[in-house]
Amino acid sequence: MKLKKLGSATVLIEVNGIKILCDPWLTDGIYYGSWFNFPPISINQNELDDIDFIYVSHIHPDHFDPKTMELLDKNTPVLIHQYHNKFLKANIERLGFNVVEIENRVKFDLGNGAHISIYAADNCDPSVCGYMFGCVPPEVNGSLQIDSLCVISNEEHILVNTNDCVYEIAKETLDVLKSDYPVIDFALVGYSSASLYPQCMIDYNEDQMKEGKDKVVTRALDSGLNILKKLKPKNFMPFAGTYVMGGSEYKKNYNRPTVELQDAVAYFEKDLFLKTSNVKGILLNNDEYFDIETRTQSKPYVEIDIQERNKYIKNVLSKSPYAFEDLEQPSSSELIELFDKSMTRLLKKQKELNLFPKVDLVFDLPEDQYISIDLSKTNFKKLSSIQTLEQYVRFKLDPRLLKMALSGPRLANWNNIEISGLLGFSRKPDEYRMDIHILLNSLHI
Repeated sequence: MKLKKLGSATVLIEVNGIKILCDPWLTDGIYYGSWFNFPPISINQNELDDIDFIYVSHIHPDHFDPKTMELLDKNTPVLIHQYHNKFLKANIERLGFNVVEIENRVKFDLGNGAHISIYAADNCDPSVCGYMFGCVPPEVNGSLQIDSLCVISNEEHILVNTNDCVYEIAKETLDVLKSDYPVIDFALVGYSSASLYPQCMIDYNEDQMKEGKDKVVTRALDSGLNILKKLKPKNFMPFAGTYVMGGSEYKKNYNRPTVELQDAVAYFEKDLFLKTSNVKGILLNNDEYFDIETRTQSKPYVEIDIQERNKYIKNVLSKSPYAFEDLEQPSSSELIELFDKSMTRLLKKQKELNLFPKVDLVFDLPEDQYISIDLSKTNFKKLSSIQTLEQYVRFKLDPRLLKMALSGPRLANWNNIEISGLLGFSRKPDEYRMDIHILLNSLHI
């Protein structure tokens, strides 16, 4: 069994002559033109022509990139978890691929004695993460989470790919997986966060930005560490965090809450439990591989030159346009009309979850005006100042992108906008509100 790293979370696993491409993202400009691979990827089309299966963990474009999928043979089966919601399946099929949904925890035969098992992040128990705040309709069958992890195995070796699964959501799933596969040879584990915090905070000073960054870095690393403590693999590799931001918002890179790959390995390996368990980290550059049988790699890892990366971001990527920049700027009245039409869907979601918090959702309009949505009453008004609001969460984004989001997720998805970093953000009080971000996803016509 061999693992080859192609990109951030994109790996090619070869087992018993079967090749599985995991979470394909090899092109640039995902998330509306915001995210880029670093180091830049040179695509080897010959390598992509020789794939037996594609595994897609979830729908986020750094794991499922339609442009990369266009480079692949549409006769290649795409393996996904059998989610309750079918939006991932529909999006893959729309590209012309055949999708194979695999039931939670079921071993799927890849041929030649190789298998894959896919586990929902929440182990098909929607109440685990509070995603629906305990309000789960009786007709739900399967996971309401968007993420999954997988096990690829043969008669000799076990590889676990945890993708973007965070420990607090996946800990029960990890227990089940470990009972199914007591001895794990290799684990791919996340080490960073792809949230808007703190780099998108509008009103943070330098000290607040550093404090927020340190907090998120520690939380993400601890999540990865706890996953490793559950799995106890012989070897592990941190992955899925080597993107950079381009375009006019490129300076947000410098406050993104992430560390270098070698620092993530050092953080994990210094843990006493991992030391006594003899769990060892592996670092791979793009296009290099690790042989799980011999526990050797093709070449020693070469650390990223941070100065060269910063130069590339400033001199090259900063000039990249965003996907909406060629669109016409909407007027305030046009946006207000879209907000008005969006109230119906928002109210429906609030009733479904019984969520009517005493907080305002605030959005910047052109000419220093604001829209303020009182979530306790599900109505909105236009304001010239938000100073008198007692509690609010504010989103400031390009009016063209705001129009796309209000027009529906087929054009722009609020969750993807947050991940993209293409917005400014503030809140009063400065506290994370999961309920607000969940409701936000229903704010569209």
